[in-house]
Amino acid sequence: MSLPANILCLGAAHFDRTMQCLNPFVPAASNPVKTLHRKPGGVGRNIAVHLRLLGCHVGMATAVGRDGDGAQIVQALSEIGIDTRLLDRLPGQHTPGYTAILNTDGDLALGLMDAQTYDCLTVDYFEEQLPQLKKWNMWIADANLPTETLRWLSSNKGAIPLYAATVSPSKAERWKDIIGDIDLLIANRIESEVLTGLQVSSKEDALHAARALHAKGAPSVIITLGAQGIISLHRGEAAFWPPVPTRLVDANGAGDAFFAGFSAAAASQPGDFDAAIAQGLALASLTAETHGTTVWDLNVQTVKDRSKQAVKHAI
Repeated sequence: MSLPANILCLGAAHFDRTMQCLNPFVPAASNPVKTLHRKPGGVGRNIAVHLRLLGCHVGMATAVGRDGDGAQIVQALSEIGIDTRLLDRLPGQHTPGYTAILNTDGDLALGLMDAQTYDCLTVDYFEEQLPQLKKWNMWIADANLPTETLRWLSSNKGAIPLYAATVSPSKAERWKDIIGDIDLLIANRIESEVLTGLQVSSKEDALHAARALHAKGAPSVIITLGAQGIISLHRGEAAFWPPVPTRLVDANGAGDAFFAGFSAAAASQPGDFDAAIAQGLALASLTAETHGTTVWDLNVQTVKDRSKQAVKHAI
């Protein structure tokens, strides 16, 4: 039976800026650049947007500054129907932002993340909001939140499923000591290495890492391997899923899209883990066929049709 999806995303909502050097990048020097784009980003926000485009009732819990960027983020989320009542505009704070400086060949030369405002999302901050948090049927928390806040969420969720978004290798470690208190972990190859201490360079390695995480208490684990596909472990059953056929345009954002597609299906059809993975792969594929991180003209039937191309191989 399909149920209404009522999902709260807790984590990052900021602006991403990308600039490219006009000449080869020189450290410790002034480098002339051109601006390629400036757009809203953040793992929590990216997941929330695709959840909403899939028809879910979605809320965003985070903090931005009382500045122009913060106002734009709140407005953009509200305009597509995302509940922003738990999105706070903090006085004296700047809205977080990520700036990528690309070299002339398009490779990243320097990445700069201003995320201090997220440090305000403390246990004390969320404690008074707990009654509002508990009105949601699923929590998706990303590791831009402080470690102690993630720990507090895992201890206070009760029967609410908590899905863990690892964000990056450096931030994935914030989940390391509470893996047994979450309901689902999705990590990429490098993040799984951080969480397990194991080398992951093949499907077999990923399966070994998934089993190690399962042994630490995570009931469901998904390790994404980019173009190689994913490894899943759920209730002791392991599987390999190759990517669905994709006309690659831009892989940026495919990981967050997989998370959103999976979560939307898991919330509306509890217990059908395979259908959730299929929908995650479908949305990741459609995102990889799009410029940017979001499929703004998303059609739910197109997602369902693409999901039918997902193939599970038990291992």
